[in-house]
Amino acid sequence: MYTYVTVRSDCRYGESVPARVLVEYLDSAPELRRIDLAFYEAVDGVGWLHVVMADCDSDGNYAAHKGRMPQRVNVVELVCSDADGPRTREIARELAARIADVLGWEVADPEADE
Repeated sequence: MYTYVTVRSDCRYGESVPARVLVEYLDSAPELRRIDLAFYEAVDGVGWLHVVMADCDSDGNYAAHKGRMPQRVNVVELVCSDADGPRTREIARELAARIADVLGWEVADPEADE
């Protein structure tokens, strides 16, 4: 199973930011390494964690493709494996909170009822 933690402006994904804003921030996150234009993964020792930057519709639907980066991003999806236990989930939640703070957005974490 996987845990999904979403960073968004609001429940309708009403605001977006230039992708470069997130790239600059995520490139500096010590627990991540960039693996493609819109994708990051955890560095060794963190556990399985994948981060996707996307432009979604008002229902939260998006498609992310290797080699493509949207000009503007309105969702950051953090996905971690439950097989790694609570440590990786906590790292994902902490990273999501930091991203949300930088953007002035919110974290939607269904497992934490947020």
